[in-house]
Amino acid sequence: PSSLVSIGNQAFYSCSSFISIDLPASLTSIGDFAFRDCSALSSVTFPATLTSIGRNAFEGCSALVSAAFPAGLTSIGICAFAFCSSLVSVTLPAGLTSIGNSAFNGCEAGGEGSPPSASSPSPAAPPSPPSPCPRSLVSIGDFAFRDCSALTSVTFPAGLTSIGNAAFSGCTSLSSVTLPATLTSIGKQAFSGCSALASVTFPAGLTSIGDYAFASCSSLVSLDLPASLASIGSFAFQSCSALTNVTFPAGLTTIGSSAFSGCTSLSSGHATLPEDITTIGEGAFYYCSTLARITFPAGLASIGIGAFCGCSALASVTFPAGLTSIGWRAFEDCSSLARVTFPAGLTSIGKLAFARCSALSRVTFPASLTYISSWAFEGCSSLGSVTFPASLTSIDSSAFLSCSSLSSITLPASIASIGERAFEGCSALTSVAFPTSLTSIGINAFSGCSSLAAITFPAGLISIDHGAFHSCSALARVTLPAGLTSIGDEAFANCSSLSRVTFPAGLTSIGSLAFDLCSSLTRVTVPDTATIGDEAFE
Repeated sequence: PSSLVSIGNQAFYSCSSFISIDLPASLTSIGDFAFRDCSALSSVTFPATLTSIGRNAFEGCSALVSAAFPAGLTSIGICAFAFCSSLVSVTLPAGLTSIGNSAFNGCEAGGEGSPPSASSPSPAAPPSPPSPCPRSLVSIGDFAFRDCSALTSVTFPAGLTSIGNAAFSGCTSLSSVTLPATLTSIGKQAFSGCSALASVTFPAGLTSIGDYAFASCSSLVSLDLPASLASIGSFAFQSCSALTNVTFPAGLTTIGSSAFSGCTSLSSGHATLPEDITTIGEGAFYYCSTLARITFPAGLASIGIGAFCGCSALASVTFPAGLTSIGWRAFEDCSSLARVTFPAGLTSIGKLAFARCSALSRVTFPASLTYISSWAFEGCSSLGSVTFPASLTSIDSSAFLSCSSLSSITLPASIASIGERAFEGCSALTSVAFPTSLTSIGINAFSGCSSLAAITFPAGLISIDHGAFHSCSALARVTLPAGLTSIGDEAFANCSSLSRVTFPAGLTSIGSLAFDLCSSLTRVTVPDTATIGDEAFE
């Protein structure tokens, strides 16, 4: 009727036979879910008096081809046209102030304008130009245009202040974006998966880029970030595989976890991090395989887990004086890294921090270092020289596992224990100088050190653990200290050159298979105090 001013919630919900609607000139509002799932609806004429369209009002109207909104419309509700998969053209009115979350989510056919119909004789008539977002628009809601896979161009109004989470996520035909001067933040996943996006112009006032904002924008080539930018969110540019150049602004304080992980084409090869950066997030440059050089800011205090893991072109690293900790896997698999200069104040090196840095040939640790974590230098096959500081109290398990070029080590007087497998597989190791403070040698600590020919144990050594010197095939003679009380299972098993062992009088136990397969050992004298395990001398 001509007097109708509103259509209530769910009024025509799932009226699947509706083909077209001619709404009266008096209508001002359309309620929530009013025409949802009217799957045959192909045409709607909105009256000039309409000011609002409710949430989910036309969601799932999969046959709807176009929507021409009246000049007086001020708001489009949440999911209002979501999954209108045939919607090709939308003209937004000048007075529109808000577009709700997911308003056009999944409108896969939406492009620059209305293309020629399938029956057109030729493509001579070009599609209509894109309709810009109205000047009155200040915000675009979450998921507003997500998965609008035919959308090629967006013109943002000058007054826009925010773009919601995933607002344009999955718009795989969108090739360029110029963001308005008024925009201060970009929401999470705002442009994630926009695989054709090759360029982005950021406004001067932008302060933050949200998590995953441009993740998997695989055509994005370069970034010129504005001076106002203070933070880059986690995974913000993850897997931007074509990205070759990034210019970081001086005021940047935070680079989030995995922010540039998988950016495998950083061909400029050099990242200069601004002076205000104090922390580099976990995986920030993970597997940026072309990154060859990094300049760290003087104020950097910590490097997060896996921050530069897999940066296989990285050749040298000089850390700033203020750095105190290097996180787990921070430089793991940096296969070209040949030189590392540690700062004087460094106190800890995390697990796997330099694991499999196969070009690393020499390491000098600072006097402040007290602890080397598990697997920290595991698989550094070129590492020939290590200088340990006097402050070091512990070398954890597998710290130098399979460092096959390491030829000699001198452990500082502060060391009380050597972790399990700490030097296992160091096949070039010929000598070890143990400190008098050493009381225990861990499981398989020197197993497979096949060049180790002689060992002098300190007087304070109490125990040699399971497999500690297993398969040290060059080891010919062992004199065990007076204070030693136990020898673990397989401790010297398969030491095929071992011909002489002197046991201390106070020894209480020899483990099973302790000297198994020591084929050169013909005679031993075991003190009466010692128990002998099964097949100890098999």
